[in-house]
Amino acid sequence: MKELRFEVKRTGFPVKIGDIELFFDCSMENLRRFFDAEEIAHKKLEEVQEKAKHIHFPDDEIDKTSKNTADEALDLHKEWIAIQYDIIFGEGTFKKIYKKYPDIASLEVLLDPIGEGVADNIYAYIDTFEKERAKEVENIRKQYLNKKIDKK
Repeated sequence: MKELRFEVKRTGFPVKIGDIELFFDCSMENLRRFFDAEEIAHKKLEEVQEKAKHIHFPDDEIDKTSKNTADEALDLHKEWIAIQYDIIFGEGTFKKIYKKYPDIASLEVLLDPIGEGVADNIYAYIDTFEKERAKEVENIRKQYLNKKIDKK
């Protein structure tokens, strides 16, 4: 018996952040999750805000803020940025990027252009996909009509 082998073509496009190449998955399942990203992000933000309630920021001079408090606040901010990267590109993405580029402010600044670029590419991808599908449907229709004509 002959082995049947079929390759699965991933749908999506590469995204490069510095030297790190990521892949944005354009599968229907991931696109649905991507378009629900704002809702997912708000739920995660609520979790981060709940953690932030337990950090005590002194009412007096900022110089008296303890190193622990500043570290806790930075960790929560970093967690919020991580959530956004992981929502867009998948779990663990932020860790991979932050390991190479440990600059939370720079990574935060990139979020908006990354989101806009991904959204633009998604719409272009969907447009291309729809055109290709329309061509396939037209070819199938033509084949069907040709077979019907040949039978007559």
